[in-house]
Amino acid sequence: MQLKQLEPSETLQSRDDQFNKKQHVNVYTAAVVLFITLSSAAYGYAGSVIATTLTQPSFITHMKLDTAPNAESIEGAMNALFYTGGVLGSFFAGWSSKKFGRKFSTGFGNALLVISGACMTASINPAMFIAFRFVSGFGSMVILASVPIWVAELVPPRLRGFLTDVHAVMMMVGYTLACYVGLGFYFVKGSNQWRGPIALQMALPVIILSGLYWMPESPRYLLSTDRVEEARHIIFRMHSSPDDPEHEFARREFFQMKKQIRLDAEFATSYWSILKKSSMRKRLAMTVFLEFALMSSGVLVILNYGSIIWKSLGFDTVQILNFQCGFQLAGFVFNVIAMTFVDRVRRPWLIAGGLLGCGSLVGILTALQSFYLGTENRAGLGACVAIIFLFQATFSLTLDGPTYFYIAEIWPSHVRSQGFAIAMAVLSATNLMWLQATPYAISTISWRWYLVFTCIPGAAAVVVIIWFKDTRNKPLEEIAGMFGDEDMVAVYQRELNIGELDDADEVGNDNKNSNGPSVEMVEEA
Repeated sequence: MQLKQLEPSETLQSRDDQFNKKQHVNVYTAAVVLFITLSSAAYGYAGSVIATTLTQPSFITHMKLDTAPNAESIEGAMNALFYTGGVLGSFFAGWSSKKFGRKFSTGFGNALLVISGACMTASINPAMFIAFRFVSGFGSMVILASVPIWVAELVPPRLRGFLTDVHAVMMMVGYTLACYVGLGFYFVKGSNQWRGPIALQMALPVIILSGLYWMPESPRYLLSTDRVEEARHIIFRMHSSPDDPEHEFARREFFQMKKQIRLDAEFATSYWSILKKSSMRKRLAMTVFLEFALMSSGVLVILNYGSIIWKSLGFDTVQILNFQCGFQLAGFVFNVIAMTFVDRVRRPWLIAGGLLGCGSLVGILTALQSFYLGTENRAGLGACVAIIFLFQATFSLTLDGPTYFYIAEIWPSHVRSQGFAIAMAVLSATNLMWLQATPYAISTISWRWYLVFTCIPGAAAVVVIIWFKDTRNKPLEEIAGMFGDEDMVAVYQRELNIGELDDADEVGNDNKNSNGPSVEMVEEA
């Protein structure tokens, strides 16, 4: 491999700019991302269908929630067991996505949603329903811990936030579908009308399982299992562009990934190895802190216990269902808007701004409820509703996407599955804690409960600004250098130059008949 000095007029920054201009999204890449993230919609539907189910009169009657002395405990368990399963599912995904690939993990999670959906639909008592909510939570978190990594590892660095944010958008599609289906079935007569929305949980997973075979696996996983030509084919197909006839971007990507995977093979990949190294412990602390802070904004409390919140504001059942649908639809709209700027704003500023915004809005909601809760003041109650919708808009614009793509970015390839598993386990455990406590808290201390979701995000925003790093537009293989792990970076993109030398020893040595790209190293100025 020859080394060549940069031209006097050429800087490393200009190299980065040239590299960034080569990054585009072709039709095939867009189609793949959209299909993969149908799983995110399946998770969204499965996770949020309980919100309208708890509002359905037939469900309340069938499960005896209107007469049971422990009705609040049963409702809490229906949410809590979902996230208990999620903790276990997260760690299962950390193992399975690394052992068998992102595609297998996603398919397995969808299969569990089909099974759990069928059994919840057939439930004859609360115990059976709760048991399969656990299975649904397990499968959902396998999806949630696999899809964002899969997408992040398939797409170009400069567009990673934008395309990984499709995951958050599709989750909102699932949430919104669950709400509108629940609203529609509310007007269906009969004692079993609650079973319809639950049964439809199986629809999206069946579609996904039918087409999953044709989806490309993560090229980084393929390289880690010595399936070099498969990885090469996927990278060249997904990263090609009419503006890049020489496939320079794809060639750079393939070269860097392959070099990185070779280096990664030298590093330990256990959870214990994460604890042994200071830079890994820093990532661990950032992951745990971020997921706890984001889920302590109160978003899942409002989502899953929306019926209780709206009812406490004095609205009837149909109004409650409409508010729930509008809440989710607002989330979908603002997640789509977020895709236009998430890769333009520094990651710490985006996250900190979202935390401050959400915390402030919950603080305003708390103050309004302290005055108007239980009154007939329609203007005051309407103001509470407006603040809840503003909260959803703020969370969707700033926090929903980073929940997933920032975590995928900060962990190096060889432990990315484990890091993401930890993140989703913390997400599940935090939601489990808040959702289990919420029914009791709202019934006992009313609006004061929301003070928790004001203080934590406000304090967390300060920590994020001081401590978190900006990972925008960086190739995943290079982010380790930002944590002081220069020894974990095989090569930087700016050091690569497409040249005329044959690089068969570096790129094509796994297949002697390969027409691999020519790449030569350029010495950093």
